This record gives sequence, structure tokens and C-alpha cells, in this order.
Amino acid sequence: MTLRLVITVDTEPDNQWTMPKPGDGPQKLTFDNTRNLGPLMEFFRQLHTPVTWLTSYSVARDEASARVLRQAAAAGDEIGAHLHAWETPPFTPADAQAHPYIYEYEAAIRLEKLRTVTSTLSDVFGAQPASYRAGRWGIDDIEYENLAALGYSIDTSVVPGHSFRPSRGLARGGPDFAAYLTGGPAGPSRVGPLWEVPVSVTTLGLLGSAGAPCARVFSTRNDLLSRAGRKAMSVAGLCRMVWLRPLMHPRADLVHAARMLARRGAGLVNIMFHSSEAWQGTSPRSRTSQDVEHFYGDMSAIVRALRDESDLQGSTLRAAVASE
Repeated sequence: MTLRLVITVDTEPDNQWTMPKPGDGPQKLTFDNTRNLGPLMEFFRQLHTPVTWLTSYSVARDEASARVLRQAAAAGDEIGAHLHAWETPPFTPADAQAHPYIYEYEAAIRLEKLRTVTSTLSDVFGAQPASYRAGRWGIDDIEYENLAALGYSIDTSVVPGHSFRPSRGLARGGPDFAAYLTGGPAGPSRVGPLWEVPVSVTTLGLLGSAGAPCARVFSTRNDLLSRAGRKAMSVAGLCRMVWLRPLMHPRADLVHAARMLARRGAGLVNIMFHSSEAWQGTSPRSRTSQDVEHFYGDMSAIVRALRDESDLQGSTLRAAVASE
């Protein structure tokens, strides 16, 4: 069976999540990781898989970063959109106070921010973006409508089985995707005129094959009791969720999850990470050269496991959905 491998990268500044201190003025973004994507691009070329670079407004506006991404597109990669609303015009007072979810803005502002990143990517890279991921995973029904209206055909903002409710924006919590976790791999599905392509998550353990029944017990809450229950189920070998993402879990779990996704009949595996995680000192996950080496080791191990279990075919997100 052919299994399509899609690599979706949140392509964003180094210090995106650092809030300026009061009185410091606007945040000064830096772009070391996006100006140095060459080694990462070569790594994926050697793995014979193209990449979908979901690119934020500020990265597209940084000419050195844009030049590297144009080279990636010329080599067959895809440039999609990644909306960090707080760093995308038109700006509001909320942008300097927090990292708001897109649904915390009034209707006209949220649409205009999406229009800004879309038109900027079209201008800088010469093509209308088809694929999209919301900043902080903040997708809702209105955003699906806005995406369709602006010409998008694919969203990849869903993390099955995960709840981001405890993560605050300006005043509200994040989305809850617990209901997306089922007994089998979550593949592409239609949401109105768009395709939703979730990132790849699976369950492991004695109850892992049950999918949703074992994961929903604790996936929607983040209080002390829920965290204790999650740990107990994992330690007992009953159930744990594994997000197929480098640096997210022990490598043995990532390899096991990759094998289980293939064996459970996944037709598409969607591996995501942040571009800053592949460059030293630009992410909390990759502070040292050893961290970066670990990132590459995780990615190689995941791909090797998938190839051992299937006829693996690398694909951009746009091309993978076109084959549905």
C-alpha cells in the first residue's frame, strides 16, 4: 500500500513567542532560522520528499528568508500560509498585549489579517497559496469560510485528540480537537469546500487501538487530576497519545507510532514542526547543537520506520490532496 508522507513546517521567526516588556516598543523579530534553511532543505532532498512551508507574514517580508524559500519552491516544494495574527497587519492594541487567537478579533479585522498574509505570499512567491495552518491552531467555522472565500483549498490546523483550552490568548482559550481522535488514523476530510488534513497523532498501549475511548478520558482537561490520570495510564502501558513530531516524544515512541499508523491503514502521514526547531538557539526545543542533531535523528528514524512498513511516497500537501 502506498502511504503519502507530507512534511508541513510552520515557517516563522526565531523569537515569535517572546513578548516585549512594557515600554520596549514593538517586538523586533529575528530570522536566523529562516535565512538558514539550506541544510534542512538538503536533508529532505536526500529523503526524496518535498516540503510544504507554511509561511508567516513577517518571514515573507524578510527578503533574505524569502530568497531561500523561492529556491525551495523552484525545487518542487510548496509555499502555504501560516497566520500569526499578532504580527500581521492591520494591527490592533491586542497584538502588543498577547498572542490572540484569530477568533478573538472582530470579524472585519480577522478577515483583513488573513487577506494580508494571503496577498503578501502571492506577491512575494508569485502564486496563490492553497494550504493554510492557523497560528496556535486557532481554527473555527468562520475561519474555514474566510479561507474558502480567499481561494484556499486545504487547512491543516487540527491536532486530533488534543485540547488547547488551557492555553490562553487575549482572553479565550484555544481550540479543542478531542473529538477528532478515533480508532483509526485521521485522514483528509471535507469541511465545506475545503480539505482538512490533520497532523498525525495516534494512540499506543494496551488500550491504544481503541483510539478515542481511551484518549478522551483525559484529553480535554489539564488540571492536576487529569495530568495524574494521563501519567498513570501511560506508566501502566494502557494508553498514551503520541504526536508524530520530532522532539515531542522519546524516539522509541515516535518510531512505534509511525509503525502503528502504517499498520492501521493510514493513507497519509502529516509530520509538522517549527522551522526554528531545526536551527540552534532559535527555539526552546533546540537550544544546543545536540538538540538539533536530535531533531534530525528523530526525523530520520520516523521516515525509516514508515518506509519499513509501507511503500512511502513524499508529497506536498497540495499534491497529496489532489490525489484524493
